[in-house]
Amino acid sequence: MNWQKARWILAGIVLLLSAWLMSAALKMGGIGAAFPVIGSALMFVTFVLIIAPETAVKLAEWIARPFAALFYPDEEFAKPPLSYVLARKYSQERKVDAAVQEYEKILFYYPEERDAYLEVIELAQRVGDGELREKYEEMWKEKFEEETEPEVKESRDGQDGAPG
Repeated sequence: MNWQKARWILAGIVLLLSAWLMSAALKMGGIGAAFPVIGSALMFVTFVLIIAPETAVKLAEWIARPFAALFYPDEEFAKPPLSYVLARKYSQERKVDAAVQEYEKILFYYPEERDAYLEVIELAQRVGDGELREKYEEMWKEKFEEETEPEVKESRDGQDGAPG
C-alpha cells in the first residue's frame, strides 16, 4: 500500500474518531463535555494536517483562480488582433525580411486582408525585388480572382508613398 492511500485511511479514521467524540460530548452536560470537545477539535485539526499535502495546493488554486483571472485572463483567442504596426515599421526601416515575415503573419491569420498584399507588393517594388513582387501579385490574383494588377502607390524620393 502506498503512503498516499495509508494517509487517507488514517485521515478517515481520525475524522470518524473526531465525530464520535463530538457526538459523545453533545450527550454530556456541563464541564464534563469539555475534554471530548477539545479532543474532537484536536482530532479534526489532525485530520486536516494529514490530508493537507494532497488538498492544500488544489484548494488554494481553486480559491485563487477568480482573483488571478483578473490579472491574467485565461481566455485564448483563435488569432491575434490585426496590427500592421511592426510590418510598417520594418518596411520604413527597409528591413525587408522582417517586414515580409510580419506581412506573412497577417496574411496567415487574415487571408482576406487586401492591404497586406498591397503593402508587401509596394515594399517589393520599393526595394526592387521583382521576384517577391511577382510572388505576391500571383497570390493576389489567386486569392481575389482578379485579372487586373493590384494598384500600388508609387513612392517618391524614398518617402514611402507619403503625400507631399
